[in-house]
Amino acid sequence: MSVTIREIAQQAGVSRGTVDRVLNGRSGVKPEIRERILAIADRLQYVPNLAAKALAYNRKPIQIGIVMPPKEISFFDEIRKGIHAAEDELKGLGICLEYVYINNQLADEGARAIQTLIANGASGILFSAIDDEVNRVSIDKAIEQGIPVVTFNSDVENSKRSCFVGQDLGKSGEIAAGLMTRMFTGKAKVLVIVANMKFHAHRMRVQYFKEKLIQSEIEIVDVIEGYDRYDDTFRKLNESLKMYPDLDGIYMATGHAGACIDAVKLAGKGGHLRIVCNDLMPEVEQGLREGLIDFTIMQNPVQQGYRSLRILYDLIFNGKQPDHEFQYTDTSIMIAESL
Repeated sequence: MSVTIREIAQQAGVSRGTVDRVLNGRSGVKPEIRERILAIADRLQYVPNLAAKALAYNRKPIQIGIVMPPKEISFFDEIRKGIHAAEDELKGLGICLEYVYINNQLADEGARAIQTLIANGASGILFSAIDDEVNRVSIDKAIEQGIPVVTFNSDVENSKRSCFVGQDLGKSGEIAAGLMTRMFTGKAKVLVIVANMKFHAHRMRVQYFKEKLIQSEIEIVDVIEGYDRYDDTFRKLNESLKMYPDLDGIYMATGHAGACIDAVKLAGKGGHLRIVCNDLMPEVEQGLREGLIDFTIMQNPVQQGYRSLRILYDLIFNGKQPDHEFQYTDTSIMIAESL
């Protein structure tokens, strides 16, 4: 015989309405009461009536907010493909997505986006923005109101978010360092390009890249931030190439690869500098084909988008908690011959 909401309410000492709010991922329940209800539901092996819930949500779809960097950053096109794939699978089960694109240099825009989504009735939030205290506080407030938050691609450390979905970023940095040490058998000078060190994803790659190279003869001459913009990346790299004429390699942890390739070509360094980068935007693929880029490290952004939405949906729809705090996607290495 199936367990009912009435039985859970009796054992928890609360109303059926409170149990219903918790099991349906709605806000307005104190965290300690929410935890008690979920523990009782788990112990009694409560199974929701998914057909009835789907029908109810189709009458009034659950709102899911998605906070991410600006549309012009083409990398996130792949993440959106994954989100759309999950959305297609969940059609008929009552969800409505609201995208909020924010300036990826301003932390308070992420915080404001969370506050606006909550005010508009969001039942859950996918979040990818600066790792900053103001965002951390906003995420924690959302969780305290019973609104789950899943970070994707770049995490917000020490926040109460439900889980992080993305690459093992430390491993990615270590892989880049390993590739560099295999290309240079002795002393070498390497420049690091990153979009924004305030992003957890960007910072972790650089940190682990540096740590892995400590025992090598490779010197990191500088770390420059290009903020994912062509002009900033091109200008700063052009200056660095003049400042370090004996540069041997570039690690493009994140950022505008097209600007990197153009600056290298302009300096007449194409084919002379060894370059390791991330992901496979069109300009990276062209760089591999032309022999300008040696390796690119893949992180499966489509999988990041897909898994993020499915995990958040399960949290909201049936109270299923993620099985791991860190949901790592596949990491692989691509060379020109892989194309």
